Order: sequence, then structure tokens, then C-alpha cells
Amino acid sequence: MTVHVILSMATLFLMDRACAVPVQYSVMLDAGSSSTKLRVYSWPERSSTSSTLHITEKYFLRIKPPLSSFQENLELLPEYLLNLTSLAQSQVPYYSHNKTHIYLLATAGIRFLKEEKAKSLMDTVRRVLSDKRNHNFKYTERSVRILSGEEEGVFAWITANYHNGFFSSNRSLSKAVGVLEMGGGSTQITFVPDGPLLAHMFSLRIAGKIYNLYSHSYLNFGKDYMDRRIKEYLIQQNPSAKTILNPCSLENDNYNYDNGDTTVIFRGSSSPSECLSIISNFLRHSYDTCYPKPCAIGSIYQPSIGSDIFYATASFAFIAADLNATDATGRLDIVKLNQTAHDYCSKTIEEAYSVYRVPSAYGSSTCMMALYITELLTFSYGFPVNTDRIFSFQKVNGKSLDWPFGAVVYEAELMARDYPCGPIPLETNAAAGQSPTALLELLILLCFSTLCAFV
Repeated sequence: MTVHVILSMATLFLMDRACAVPVQYSVMLDAGSSSTKLRVYSWPERSSTSSTLHITEKYFLRIKPPLSSFQENLELLPEYLLNLTSLAQSQVPYYSHNKTHIYLLATAGIRFLKEEKAKSLMDTVRRVLSDKRNHNFKYTERSVRILSGEEEGVFAWITANYHNGFFSSNRSLSKAVGVLEMGGGSTQITFVPDGPLLAHMFSLRIAGKIYNLYSHSYLNFGKDYMDRRIKEYLIQQNPSAKTILNPCSLENDNYNYDNGDTTVIFRGSSSPSECLSIISNFLRHSYDTCYPKPCAIGSIYQPSIGSDIFYATASFAFIAADLNATDATGRLDIVKLNQTAHDYCSKTIEEAYSVYRVPSAYGSSTCMMALYITELLTFSYGFPVNTDRIFSFQKVNGKSLDWPFGAVVYEAELMARDYPCGPIPLETNAAAGQSPTALLELLILLCFSTLCAFV
């Protein structure tokens, strides 16, 4: 038995020396709807897959225009991408280039393109980034893809729980925070349910532990698309009108809106009750088709939110801050947000700026979003109006809650599952008549023979 233990320790030592890289890097290109954000992450090699990765964002740069702007000019895309890979290579030590994975993950900006346009765009990206003449980074079949909204929500959940220390402590599962996220095109909710999970389950492994999350993304329920849906609804209700009152816009906020071959003039009417009525229509439950139950929006299943703390990020956080609806700790007061929203939305655009100091460019959007968020949290997601479990943050412990950090953690954990030198039961092989010395030699040969394929 002692010989077997010594051999096991020797084998693990050799594996660590052969397979470990002192510092690992990852390059992430976040292809969003308004820009591409280049991020370079680094972390020291961990001693075990059951320990937590300590990842640091060492470089960040926002590049415009967004990837989607090249859908009609694919011939210009290679230069755009090569500029990004060149910048990334300057941030990673040259001797680590061939061990560094590169990712280009696209979100709602590409999800909203027509299928053929999105495919042509992403095929071009794959062709450029998979060509080893263009860079020295490690490219795999997972390197370029369009994220689902659920993935985006899960990655934000990983980010939030990493930065608040959940994974590096022995906290119970009930201490994991849920995440509410909203961008321009979609809104996501992700959390660990207290009870059974009947649909929309996303399983992942972090530091050796399995987590089964509920995650759902509502496409067309983001900030920009909700604004568009309201305008299109008003046009449908007034098909012949050239000028239409918009109850979700502040009085004196008047603007033109292109509607196909015609232009409609919208005039803000500052009517929060009418605006809320339109929003509620979009959020109503479909009781007849709701299965399994309960449902949130339409017939989409959502388990009870239970007793978890939730972090509300992105647009949630911006609106809460603009209307002073959080306390010193970031705790969101839905009652205050609702009351303030109705007061704010009853004002002219000039009065709203005078009282709340919200810039005129965002004045009407803030009105619509404040009413929308209140209704979404309570009517759809099921939070009590007096809940004290939602915190509105853009950062936790000084670190951003953006999803790319969580994506890097997720991908690093996936790679850890494919560790080239997996454990072999020494007892079984020795019992079969193999000598310990021969077994050790075999293990070493196996490790080194497969090393180049994985490192």
C-alpha cells in the first residue's frame, strides 16, 4: 500500500510539472450591439480542480463600430478582427500565445440579425480566427459562437457569485445570489431554485461542485425593444394617424419615428397610468397555455424565486440610480421606485430634468423603464412589492458584473474536465499482475505522449 501511495504522489508530481502552466491567459472578444469589447484575463495555475480559480482582468478596450455593422461589408471584417488579435497578442506574453484560448462570443446585436446575415457574418469570423497565419492563439470549435440569452444570464450569475466570494467559501447553496440582467434587446433571470426545477435548467460545475440553475432570457423584452414595441403598438392602435400621443414619453418630448415608408410624429403626453396599461399587456400571463406552472411572462415557466438575494444589473441599476430608489447599501426599494416613477412620468421633460437631473436625451426612456421594471419584478417575476432582497449594482467589491468574466470561468472549468492525465486506479492494475515500477513508467509515457495535444 505504501508503494502505491508513493507511486501515486510521484505520478501526480510529474503530471503537475508536465501539464501545469504557471500563469494562464484567455482572450475574450465580447461582440455586443454597440461595440466589441476586448478583454484579456489571467490567472495562476490552481493546484486542484476543486479549488477556485483566481482570475484577473488585465486589459480592457472598447472598439467601435460593432461586429453587426459589417453584415453588408464582409470584406472589411478581416482587418477589423486582425486589429483586435494584434492588440490581444501585445497583452499576452509571446511564450503563452499558443496556450491561450481566444473567444469571440456574440450577444443580442447578432441574435437580432436575419439568420442568413448572422450566419455569413459568423462564418467569416470563424474563417479569420481559425487561420493560424493570423494569430498564435488557441482556436477550438467553441471559440466563435452566438450566445443564447440563457448562457448570458448564467455567465452573469457566475460573475456575481465569484465576486461576492460565494465559490471560495463554504457557504450553503441558499447563499448564492440570483441575477437580474437587462440589456437593449433582452432581459434575463437566473437563480438556484429552493424547490424542484421542472424546465429551463442549466447545469454547470465550478470548483468541483455541480450547480443546477434556472435561467431564462426574454428576447424583445430589453430596454430598446420594449420602447420599440410600445411605439409599434400605438401605431397599430392609430393606423391612419400622422401624429400620435405616447403616454410613455414625457410632455414636450416630440420626435419623428420611421415606420416603414412613412414617418410618424410622436408627442409625449406624460401619462404613467396609460403607459403602465400598455406594458402590463405585454407582460400578462397566458393561464390557458401555462405548463408547467407557475409562469412568469406569457406561458414561460419560472419556479418560485424563494428566499434568495438577487443582484439587479445593467439597465435595472441605471434606472434605480437615476430615480434614487436604492439605499446606501444598494438595496432596491420597489415601493419607492413605483411612487417615484409615477411622479417622474407625470412631469414635462423640462421639469423632470429640473427635479431629477436626468439628461433630456434619456428623460422619456427613464420614465418608461421605471414603470416597466416595477411591473416586471412584481407582476412577472413574483417579487413582493415590499421585498428587501434585490440589490441594484453595477459592481461588487469594485469589480464589474459583466458576463464575460463568468464566460471565462465557465470555459476554464470545461477545459479542466479534459485534463490530459486523469487518475488511474493503481490498486486494480497492480492486482492484475503489473509491477509498480512498470506501471509508473507506463503512466509517465501516457502523460507525455498526450501532453502536446492538450497543452
